[in-house]
Amino acid sequence: MKKKEINIPIIGSITLMLLLLIASCTKYETPPAVAGDIPDSTDNSIKRRVLWINIDGAVGSIVKSNLPENLKGMLPKSKYTFEALGDNREITDMNKEDATTWATLLTGMNASTHKVKDDSYIPDLIVNPGTPEQKVKYYPNVVKLINQSRPNAKSLCITPHAGLNANMLNNTYRTVTSTSDEDGKNLLIKSLEEENMDFTLVSFAGMFEAGKSAGFSGNNASYITALNKIDGYIGECMAKIKARKNAAKEDWLIIVTSGQGGKEDGTWGGLSDQERNTLCIFYYDHYSSVEIKGKTLYGALFDKNNSAYVSDPNQIYSAGSGKNLSVEFVTRFEQGPSGGYDGSGWEGMIRKKSWSIHRQNADVIFRMEAGENGISAIQESFANLQNSLWHSFQLGIEASSKTTKNYVQLYDGTIVRKKSSNTAGYNEDKNNIEIGGTNVPTPYYISELRIWDTMFDDKTYSDLSNQLNITNAHPQYKHLVGYWKFSPDQLVDGRTIKNLIEGKPDLIFNNTPKLASFANTLPAQRKSGNLIIENTMVVPQILYWLNVGQVSTMDGFNFLENFSHQEEWRQE
Repeated sequence: MKKKEINIPIIGSITLMLLLLIASCTKYETPPAVAGDIPDSTDNSIKRRVLWINIDGAVGSIVKSNLPENLKGMLPKSKYTFEALGDNREITDMNKEDATTWATLLTGMNASTHKVKDDSYIPDLIVNPGTPEQKVKYYPNVVKLINQSRPNAKSLCITPHAGLNANMLNNTYRTVTSTSDEDGKNLLIKSLEEENMDFTLVSFAGMFEAGKSAGFSGNNASYITALNKIDGYIGECMAKIKARKNAAKEDWLIIVTSGQGGKEDGTWGGLSDQERNTLCIFYYDHYSSVEIKGKTLYGALFDKNNSAYVSDPNQIYSAGSGKNLSVEFVTRFEQGPSGGYDGSGWEGMIRKKSWSIHRQNADVIFRMEAGENGISAIQESFANLQNSLWHSFQLGIEASSKTTKNYVQLYDGTIVRKKSSNTAGYNEDKNNIEIGGTNVPTPYYISELRIWDTMFDDKTYSDLSNQLNITNAHPQYKHLVGYWKFSPDQLVDGRTIKNLIEGKPDLIFNNTPKLASFANTLPAQRKSGNLIIENTMVVPQILYWLNVGQVSTMDGFNFLENFSHQEEWRQE
């Protein structure tokens, strides 16, 4: 059963807005003062505004190779990328508007989280008859998030998508369905001349229509013509912003995106590189130029229906009596059907008889049985899940005697727990390593699984936590006894992931694995600022710019604050 959210218009009583805030189940964090804001003691009249221009169907690499005048002129004052990454999802009906992408762009939530698949913008949730209390989870769009924090804020959304406007953007101060790209541009110009909108979104569909008709390709003249025409519109809009009456007291963040790309044959909505290759430009008149070139990684999906195993008759991967072992895996979790990562029950993720990693509620847990000669079992949490970023989990087990174990757990390279236990472990463990195939609270992807025959010192674990693609040049490589990378180039005969350690057993999927490319969001990559921009990351930058509280459970995250010092030019 599907439920539709009732959207409350902006023009309402303050009391009603307060009730909405109290009733909301979404957590908000009050952010620190934005470094670029003007202190109240000097001038509090500076207005921060956002103009978001979306170019439907613009393939990032093609735009870069055919860069028109105005987009090119923005780059010296932008944080930008032509290697942005569209949603990890497949569209089955290419004759309808791309509701999945729009829901991701406007909510900051992954497609697997918001579960919107058609232009009703209602989550496509399969309700379990065994849990009749299950509720459909709706995620607020960027306009609602702005309004909840600033009830007097005004927003304008101009798109050619009737379903989007009626069913997702119906809470906007004013929403207009444009009849053409030129009509959209004229409506935007009129607003820039006559109004003071805090947030404005305009979407142009010319490139998308040309791509569907004759291919998303630089060889398609109509596709490039549409790009140049839209570029002209962008130039007109930027000129109008600079000519505004109060331009000297306005700080505009101008964002240019494309939610999805397409293929040379005119198809779109799939998982190919070109279909997911987009662009993202964040322009501010006082930014310096940074081209953001992050890294991607592959992951394999594991859940009830997607599982794999590694045979271990020789007990290579046993942590039984007298044995030492280290297990590392790089993983990310999806949110559940009702939002968040919580869930009841106890379910295995990666498991053997002598050691295992489980999920319980929102926790990831290490368990080890006492064995024949031990006294107590070990059961300790690594972390409570809070987001869908990539994380590193590391486990070290050392036999201090035949009846005791030392163990260490690390999350993102930081020691969570380091203890000793009177746990011996089983004398024999020839069981397979099993991954997935259970009712874990939320699905998960694994990018790399590594098993070593020793326990390391703290620094080695810390160094390894952000490392991918370990080579034989690594000083500890001789201790690797199992190394599986879940990427297409490691897939053999459709179901087998090759063990990179020669002579050691391969990993076998029970069915065709679901492999997908993701932005590398491991902690070191995020801290470096060298990111792959995903569709989920547009909304957090808008909230940051408008000094609106960030949503703690949002899949996207803010990175523009890393450049906040460039917003302090007025104080200088």
